[in-house]
Amino acid sequence: MTEAAASSLDKVLSAPLPDFQAEDLASALHQHFGIQGSLARISGERDLNFRVDASDGRTFVCKISGIADTYDEIAFQNAALIHLASRDPSLPVPRVVPALDGRVIVPLERNGRPYLLRVLSYLAGEPVIGHRATPAQRTKLGELSARLDVALADYAHPAAERSLIWDLVHFSALSGKLGFVENGSQRALAERVFERFSRVVAPRMPALRRQVIHNDLNQNNILIDRDGDVSGLIDFGDMVRTILVAEVAIAAAHQLYREEDVLSVMREIVAGYAKTLPLRDEEIAVLPVLVQSRLATRELIVAWRSKTKPAATTSYRNDISKLGWAALARCDALDERKAQDCLAEAARH
Repeated sequence: MTEAAASSLDKVLSAPLPDFQAEDLASALHQHFGIQGSLARISGERDLNFRVDASDGRTFVCKISGIADTYDEIAFQNAALIHLASRDPSLPVPRVVPALDGRVIVPLERNGRPYLLRVLSYLAGEPVIGHRATPAQRTKLGELSARLDVALADYAHPAAERSLIWDLVHFSALSGKLGFVENGSQRALAERVFERFSRVVAPRMPALRRQVIHNDLNQNNILIDRDGDVSGLIDFGDMVRTILVAEVAIAAAHQLYREEDVLSVMREIVAGYAKTLPLRDEEIAVLPVLVQSRLATRELIVAWRSKTKPAATTSYRNDISKLGWAALARCDALDERKAQDCLAEAARH
């Protein structure tokens, strides 16, 4: 990634959330979608999100996008959800709700600024971040992640090639954020991840499969139902065409919080994923380092934003950052060859 591209990504992630009041949104929903009901704010990194409990008993998610995402990028997300509904109708992902005139994205304006309004179906369930996942849940997550990627394998869109700071292909560009990490031990830990990425991942990058992936299967975006079953995958805002194995790495990384045996957790995700979508040798070889790269990515971005845009870090929990650094330290202690062999075995069974 060029310095100019990295600067552009900084600006996108530093952009303020849309300035849109709930009463104005309620009016727009009624006018364009015929939906009336009560609105409750939902957290979001770049979008302004609301849960809408409609008067007819249905529930929706309303999303307002501002300068952080272009029309084409929002269209990319919507088209992916429509594609998934066609390829694998039973996948538990949101469905796109069209406006009264058939549009799936409605441009709005407030105080002279442009916004984009869209509506999705609401998936019931609790984010897994509020629970400690079981081995069965993690294996199911791996299976669902693979089904998602199989369904997305033939999906293409002009906006899929966008530059995204969360794309692990561009992990090396985050080295410029190391100075924002005040703790010396944590900074040294992140530096070791950059060294491993350069040594293990970068040389293999040309051989890794690429396609559009979800790219953000963290614990906020995975839902479980009352019986504890994984019931939904949400928030496709970080979708991008990138290396396929990043999907597995990201899903595994965010399951390592509070877990002492990090390698066993990775095994469970990999085993579930490989049942549906086998992983190649070169993907297994880079997977442990990519898991570390994702953990480091989150904490570097949090450290950077807390220093430069403290008001924009409200969606990041400090307790999760402590868990993230601890998980990264446990990964750092793993023997590289042992980790690769362990995950290769999991992928074969």
